[in-house]
Amino acid sequence: MKKVPLLGWLLVFGFLFWSPFPLDGASKQDKSQMEMVREGQPLEHKDVIRILETYFQKIIQDKRKRIGIKEIRGYEGIMLPPGPFSCEVLLSEQAHRVGNIAATLLFLMNGREVRKARLSARVEIYADIIVAKHYLRRHHEIQEGDIQQVNKNISLLPQDVITEFKDVLGKRTLISVNSEEPLRVGIVEVPPIIKKGDRVILLVENPLFKITALGEAKEEGRRGDRVKLVNLSSKKEVYGRVLDGNTIQIDF
Repeated sequence: MKKVPLLGWLLVFGFLFWSPFPLDGASKQDKSQMEMVREGQPLEHKDVIRILETYFQKIIQDKRKRIGIKEIRGYEGIMLPPGPFSCEVLLSEQAHRVGNIAATLLFLMNGREVRKARLSARVEIYADIIVAKHYLRRHHEIQEGDIQQVNKNISLLPQDVITEFKDVLGKRTLISVNSEEPLRVGIVEVPPIIKKGDRVILLVENPLFKITALGEAKEEGRRGDRVKLVNLSSKKEVYGRVLDGNTIQIDF
């Protein structure tokens, strides 16, 4: 049989996983298997890194994210016999899918275990996220010049970090944001179209009549919000629903 270089097979074995598991899935021990053919050579750290990177990349199933394996510990190196073999990756039930993990690599030939390696490592996920270019004060309306996209390790970041410009442009900050700080869904909002103190048209209508009056908003609101106002003619407080930036439909 013609010998196949190790590196060539390591580049393709990722397509031969049997079954991926979702990141927030299995209660049982995770495992996935890949087929490889190589000569009888020591399995080096770089080979182990590639095995784990391919395994976790398959799990996340997102081409926009990249897996990085760091700080492999406990692996002393093993010699595998020549010929085709499979490698099975096992994670314990308690293992977090990112961050520090403990894993067992089982190497099999014809379904029979020939080698086993236990190790620990740190799994990182890298993705392009949106960060502030400079300090943004509270209630700042975000424009294109305020933000930039950078590639960061998101393993330890909140899950609601924003990755697309369209999801933040035109919104405003709920809190102040420092330069280079990631923007998150929880700290931005659609700005109100009615602000406290705005003069607006108060609209009362039904199928029989339509009445308008001039009013003043006593609180801010977005389209569809129910807000408090004052009728400037009667000086009475009323409540209504925001239709647009100028009109409030009064409760009737």
